[in-house]
Amino acid sequence: MAASAKILLYKSKTYKNGKHPVLLRIVINRKVKYYNIGSNLKCLPAQWDEKENIFNKKFPNYQEANRNIRLKLGKADKILINLEDKNENFTLSDFDREFAKANIKIYLLEYIDTIIKRQKKAGKIGNSMAYSATKSALKGFFDGDVDMRDIDIKKLQLFIEHCQGKDLKPNTIGYYLRTLRAVYNKAIKEEGFEYYPFKGLDWKHLKNKTQKRAISKEDMIRIMNFEVEPESDLFHARQMFSFMYLTYGLNFADLSKLTENNIHKIDGIQILKYNRSKGGKLYEIPLNDEAFKILNYYLKYNTLSKKYIFPVLNENFHKTPTQIKTRIKTALKKLNSDLKIIGEHLEIPSKLTSYVSRHTFASVLVKAGTDLFTIGEMMGHSDLQTTKIYLQDLDYTEKIEASKKLTD
Repeated sequence: MAASAKILLYKSKTYKNGKHPVLLRIVINRKVKYYNIGSNLKCLPAQWDEKENIFNKKFPNYQEANRNIRLKLGKADKILINLEDKNENFTLSDFDREFAKANIKIYLLEYIDTIIKRQKKAGKIGNSMAYSATKSALKGFFDGDVDMRDIDIKKLQLFIEHCQGKDLKPNTIGYYLRTLRAVYNKAIKEEGFEYYPFKGLDWKHLKNKTQKRAISKEDMIRIMNFEVEPESDLFHARQMFSFMYLTYGLNFADLSKLTENNIHKIDGIQILKYNRSKGGKLYEIPLNDEAFKILNYYLKYNTLSKKYIFPVLNENFHKTPTQIKTRIKTALKKLNSDLKIIGEHLEIPSKLTSYVSRHTFASVLVKAGTDLFTIGEMMGHSDLQTTKIYLQDLDYTEKIEASKKLTD
């Protein structure tokens, strides 16, 4: 197969100002075709190096222009190599298809809008909110929509500085960048887009790990025993926080969605089974006496809903994924506010939030001597998958014995 790609000054076409277009020439089995590689890539003969087939110093910004045409040529060569690897008898039509795909234009904000619509349609409201927030941040930086190929490392760095100028926290800026990176990965995977601006970007300083938020076992038990008026806001905050702690750091969104269908009795043990909202992974948690006591209370006395166990959602009002997501977000804010009050009453130095339950769960078991593999299994940590290859899954008895250490 005889195939070649070359950049040249196409003198067969002359514009009124005497300039000629710079084109990509593709030859496949003696068949020739010319491709436009940019409306601004045209020059006078005196601005072109015929020997090297590049712009000379007389052309404005010749170095940047030459980088551009080299990228185009490299892309064409890559397409020819890939086509030949797949089929030695490829044609110009095959090149046409791949070249068009490689040069597809996707506008960033418009593309994010399509992702948001798809996420909402799929019921992934949390994800859609992440893309919406990132879009708003990008919209405040760019002057209108922008071709995704026009974003380079410099523009990403300027975006970071723009966010820093607004006093945004590093974690927030990193959150926007991770979401933007997901947009590019989606375009690459689904649209055949071939451009990725994040290579070489140094943003490690924006990936700060969240500080540990565990409290002591003694403080946790003080919270569980904190006397409050039954059915009061603080009562429900104490009960839900305690239940999350006793169920391996259960996420509040998952707690809010629990129904009687999530409770199973296996070999005389009450098991909580649910698929986590984030990622859909199945969790199976054997309930100790304290956890089941809290659960049983709400199964009997929750007057807010006939469907959900905990008094967060009402099936008559919270029907759509958006309504459910919004309600959980509001309820979580209220829960954290009530936990703050409890913490102040008990003079606990750490700020109490729902997520403290998860950190505390792990911390208490580690201090009690439970091995990290058991804790990782109980919490469903995906980063322990390699270790778990050498271990059998823990059965319910082992988990029950481990969870007894939470209150013993």
